[in-house]
Amino acid sequence: MFKICIVFLLSITLVSAKPTLEEMISQMIVIGFEGQKEGDKWVEQIAKDIKRQKIGGVILYGKNIQTPTQLKKLTHYLSSSSPPNLPLMVVVEEEGGAESPFEARKGFSSLPFAYEIAKNNDIDEAQNMYDKRAEELYRSGVTINLAPVLDVQPKDSKPFMRSYAPYEEMVTTYAMLFINALQKHSVMPVVKYFPTAGANLWDNFSSQVDVSQTWRFEQLKPYYDLISTGNVEGVLMSHVLHKELDKDNPALFSSLIIEGLLREKMHFEGLVFVDNLRTDSISPTIDFKSRIVRSIQAGVDVLIFDNYFADNASAPFTVSKIITDAVRSGEISKERIALSYERIVNHKQKIRKRQSHVD
Repeated sequence: MFKICIVFLLSITLVSAKPTLEEMISQMIVIGFEGQKEGDKWVEQIAKDIKRQKIGGVILYGKNIQTPTQLKKLTHYLSSSSPPNLPLMVVVEEEGGAESPFEARKGFSSLPFAYEIAKNNDIDEAQNMYDKRAEELYRSGVTINLAPVLDVQPKDSKPFMRSYAPYEEMVTTYAMLFINALQKHSVMPVVKYFPTAGANLWDNFSSQVDVSQTWRFEQLKPYYDLISTGNVEGVLMSHVLHKELDKDNPALFSSLIIEGLLREKMHFEGLVFVDNLRTDSISPTIDFKSRIVRSIQAGVDVLIFDNYFADNASAPFTVSKIITDAVRSGEISKERIALSYERIVNHKQKIRKRQSHVD
């Protein structure tokens, strides 16, 4: 009994211990990597980073996925390296369609593009497809899915296969089916791209193209409606420049859009994500350090990097150092980091609680 009490007290101490700045920063970092199984060089490296609490999560791409069984083994191995009180974020980007990393030939069910689902399937049929995919993600060890897309189709151009329809009500309805299915199976949906991706849904995600001329206010309605239900836990930011909302900064660097519109006006309380910070679509006048610092200053909580290397060093080391130096120089407040850390911890505890109630 004495030993049990000691172990319990130690576990409580570990959970409640005040985290260091570096530990808080690490939880904001999600990294992509090469490899598919335990023993692969970069799988072992990423497992070490997880165990040493250098990152908060991983993102998996088609290159990491062979079969459902292989994927489950990979995610289990990586997740077992994380502290019990801070489970690993295992992220994928699964919308369905021809470029899905969860291909039928790999042993997964077939999931069409969003546009095809809304055009060809009724509510029950769509719900069944999304339930099947969500269960596959859960059984594979995935905890976060960067989907669905909430962009409203333009009414006067060819369809965007990644978005549902030209009508806000249809976008909201079908997106809610996907969101409900994911949450039912303990996978966190991250809706995107806020406030719109515009033509970037098929283009190069340029942060230098102003979308305000092709944008209409109704495109925010799916966000308003879904956030008001309390079912939106994560939002992925767009890279576009929207001069009606912020004349100077693209969305991912805009506190007016993230803090002002998304959080204050829409009352969103979940996690804000950003990805592709190394892409050429962001102006070359904004260096890698500035991209990281500006996104956090604007209100981003989780930063996703698809490559393990950055600036000739490991991304976990490079990104952590950039953020740490920015806090110490006063560019970013420690309170800003602590707020993101608190949101991430709350999410991780919620996922752990959900998973304990799923068969």
